[in-house]
Order: sequence, then structure tokens, then C-alpha cells
Amino acid sequence: MQILTFGNCCKKSKQNHLNAVEAAKNCGITEEVVNVSDMSEMMKYGIMSNPAIVIDGKAVSTGRMLSVEQIEKLIKDRM
Repeated sequence: MQILTFGNCCKKSKQNHLNAVEAAKNCGITEEVVNVSDMSEMMKYGIMSNPAIVIDGKAVSTGRMLSVEQIEKLIKDRM
């Protein structure tokens, strides 16, 4: 499972990434959660606001920081 987090410019984006890393670990995901800050990559996924999360090529959250529990649910829904 590929998990990408977008945005690394503000406190919320950084916390969103940390929450995604913890959620992935809690769900048994061994692949690295990658943080992306490149605007062209964001546009590729149709992301217009940060923070954002993409799971297996699909934007599942944009414009808000999620809790560890919320991200775990998104991961489990796609397993």
C-alpha cells in the first residue's frame, strides 16, 4: 500500500504526516509513508489545498489535518 502525505510548510501538514506514519504502523503497513511537497505532484492528484493524503493513487483527504484514528480508518477501508 502506498501512502503519500502532501505539504511540509506548516505545522498542520507536518503533524498530518506524523499521524499518517503512526496510523500506517498501527495498521501493519511496512512501506514508508512519503511526504511530498512538489506542486506538480500535487496537481497530478488534483490536490488544491494542504494538508492532504493519497492512498494507492487516490486523494482521500485534502485541506484538513486528520487524527491517527481517522487515517487508520481510511487505510482499513482500502485494505
